[in-house]
Amino acid sequence: MTPFTISLSALATLLLIWFLIEKSRRRTHPVTGGLQENITLPHTDEFELYANAFSHCSRKTRLVMAEAGVPYNYHQIDLIETGKYETIGAAYLKVNPSGLVPTLVHNGHPIYESDDILAYVADHAAPGAASLVPTDAADRAEMDRWLESGVISSDDPMANMQTQAGSCIPGLTFPVFVTAIRYVPLRRILVGFLFHPDKKRPAFFTASRIFGLRTMLSQKPLQKMMHASRDHMRRHLAHLAQKLESTEGPWILGEQYTLADVTWSCILLRVDETGWLDHFLQDADLAPIRTYYSALKNRDSWRAAITDKGHPIVEKAEADLKQAIATDSKVAEALYG
Repeated sequence: MTPFTISLSALATLLLIWFLIEKSRRRTHPVTGGLQENITLPHTDEFELYANAFSHCSRKTRLVMAEAGVPYNYHQIDLIETGKYETIGAAYLKVNPSGLVPTLVHNGHPIYESDDILAYVADHAAPGAASLVPTDAADRAEMDRWLESGVISSDDPMANMQTQAGSCIPGLTFPVFVTAIRYVPLRRILVGFLFHPDKKRPAFFTASRIFGLRTMLSQKPLQKMMHASRDHMRRHLAHLAQKLESTEGPWILGEQYTLADVTWSCILLRVDETGWLDHFLQDADLAPIRTYYSALKNRDSWRAAITDKGHPIVEKAEADLKQAIATDSKVAEALYG
């Protein structure tokens, strides 16, 4: 062996050792939802929230914290869509071994899964805050049905689109993902092939980074997924409009703003920022949703949790997508058909 060959062999060995160590530090596993009293994490505040500015589920938790008047220390955790794979970094996996956001920490004990966090925060609302849960059993059951309709499964995010509006969110969001990823260096995206448990994600984002919005929208499998999400979401919105008409609003259950409105606030926000809401609201039967969405955005909690907690990459991506829809007929045709 020449010295050069020996050096290459030593370097390859060192890289392999580094990879195996790093892989073991980034290993994920499922977690059980709810409060984990058997786990105590380092903390400085009574409540600490680990979340992402673009994550649909994170937004729900920020909104409920604002509605409940619960102060908290905020930790921004990046997804690759907002800059890097921080959710599968060793530091965050000590907080949530599943590598998912959000995670709420109360006195050092983590609470996993966004809908469990909503219920937990509602039970720990600040004195004087309006209740987010009805006292009447029938109203509580109705709220739970609307909460269930907004669920996004951690196992299969697009499962049950027929019954869950939340499952339509990923398919509608992918055009924004494509526009956002142009602001993320390719080297950061490629890290996902090494450490992300779902290799389809780095593959999708790599293709998006290389080929751009128009080419990605022309792919038939992606079009089929997006249009199925669109059609199912249209039906869910029609159901919501009928509910708002029957209760005469302003909220889903009538006069009381509840956890159901927290969830649907974030669904409508995602439909709006992905360019779909204006398209849907051209239909007269969805008119109650325009009034409802306007009322949601006028709440103090919206300004505190949504308006004041944006992300520059997301804001650029939203503007880019709207411009592409307005100026590129191929993009508009692929979206709206």
